[in-house]
Amino acid sequence: MKIRCAVFYLFVSFSLLGGCAQIEAPQSSAPDSSTAVTESIVDETDPECSYFYFLWGRYAELTAHFDEALEAYEKALICDQQADYIARKLPIIFLRLNRDDEAIARLREYIEKHPAETGVRMLLAKVFIRHKSYDEAISQYRTIHRQQPDETQALLLLSELYLSRRQLEAAREVLQQVLAVAPENYPAHVLLARIFVEKKQAEKALVHYHKALALNWSSGLEMEIGELYLQKKKFARAEALYKKVIALEPDNEEAGIALVHAYLLQRKEKEALSELGRLKIISDNPERMELSIARIYARRKQYGKAANILREILIRENLPRARYLLGIISFQLEKYEDALFQLQQIPRSAEEYEDSIFLRVRLLRVLKRSDEAIVVLEQALTKSNEVHNADLYVLLASLYQQQGKRALSEKTFDRALALYPNNDSLLYEYGLFLDQAGEQQKAMSTMQKVIKLQPRHAAALNYVGYTWADRQEHLDKALEYIRRAVELKPKNGYIRDSLGWVYYRLGRLEQAQKELEKASRLSSDDPSILDHLGDVYLEMGQQEKALKSYRKALKKYTEDQDKARVQKKIRIIEAQKTE
Repeated sequence: MKIRCAVFYLFVSFSLLGGCAQIEAPQSSAPDSSTAVTESIVDETDPECSYFYFLWGRYAELTAHFDEALEAYEKALICDQQADYIARKLPIIFLRLNRDDEAIARLREYIEKHPAETGVRMLLAKVFIRHKSYDEAISQYRTIHRQQPDETQALLLLSELYLSRRQLEAAREVLQQVLAVAPENYPAHVLLARIFVEKKQAEKALVHYHKALALNWSSGLEMEIGELYLQKKKFARAEALYKKVIALEPDNEEAGIALVHAYLLQRKEKEALSELGRLKIISDNPERMELSIARIYARRKQYGKAANILREILIRENLPRARYLLGIISFQLEKYEDALFQLQQIPRSAEEYEDSIFLRVRLLRVLKRSDEAIVVLEQALTKSNEVHNADLYVLLASLYQQQGKRALSEKTFDRALALYPNNDSLLYEYGLFLDQAGEQQKAMSTMQKVIKLQPRHAAALNYVGYTWADRQEHLDKALEYIRRAVELKPKNGYIRDSLGWVYYRLGRLEQAQKELEKASRLSSDDPSILDHLGDVYLEMGQQEKALKSYRKALKKYTEDQDKARVQKKIRIIEAQKTE
């Protein structure tokens, strides 16, 4: 047996050096090796035999023949049950074969025999994470730390696990433990800085960023600090930082673009143009810089300069982004036909395609060519599988509705809802359509579905709450819904109006007056708010204020029915005054 193992060992060694393309197991005519090994193990441990099978298994593993590798490693372990390096190999092969339960069992068995073996615990933790057994993984990392208090790798991995689960405070505590052991641990300072950014604790984040930079300077970390300065609106500091990075790395395009952004936030458009000119020279993508230059000119309303740059780009390359921007500029210049031409050239595969459809429809509506707008939308929605935008269906339905084609409008919503049954924005628009069509009960059901899907949908909460208040139904529930809507959008005059109206229905007149006065300041052009405020003033016996509010509403109403209703209120007050 030993002679055959030695010969095969030489053969394997020769093969690994390039002598053979593949090693095959012993031929079936030979005695069964596993039987022979099993028999010999009774008498002695055979390290040479074990190593023979180990080499066989290692070669099979390297050539991705994992079943063969497993068989060889198991035979190697039979030859020498004390071969630690083989016992560590088996779980890895089980993992390669997606036999994770067996891998976990082997790892547990090994750890039971070698409880202080850090590497194996690390691997077991990784397998637990793969199976989302996070508590098990945490337990392994904690055990490593208990056994080796000065070891930091397990703690860093534990902190990353907490971060992946958005447990920021737990991650922070672990990283503080790392720094207690190793105050100059670079990854710990970086991760802590990012945690404090997430927690919006900028000053603490800056402390750790600067400690990390002192240990290992990198432009990437400087850029993170620059982004933090921008978030805190410390634009001058961000500008200085980006200039520092560029001085050290003149070809750092990311820093240059960030500097342009910082300039624009400070309205330093001349400096931004200068930096973009520098970047255009060094960039592998000069068109990107030219597009940014064109945008700045457009922002400064220098549309001619912007258009010239874009046309030059389009001579060299049919760039959809350039065409879209040129379409916007032509629209601003009221060159509608040129704008339509540019937008029509944008292919379906382009990122700007859907935006170009919206802009084309807007242009055609300005030109009073609604039929063409409908054709554009129908083609976009029926001929392209790439378009996945529920708002296009809403726009098409609104065009049909404006043309008085209610059936086609409803059919369009049906098509959209078949594709996007749980799209809360689409359902909200459908609810409004039903309301305008006089199907209030169906509209209410639809709006309540919106709220179920998206409990923070302020407009739907407002619709349901106001409708109940107007009908004098479920007033307590109406108040709850509208208060939630106000919390979400406190500066929305229409929602404030609803809150005032439900207070009015509840007889809480002072609160109603307060909210409706706020609403009238927020949305001064809305006649219904003034109408409601007049009702509250009248109920409180403040006839002059009521009369003044009604007269303002009368001037702003456009529908004859609304005007007639308010005029009637005015006449009643005026008649009471003459009595």
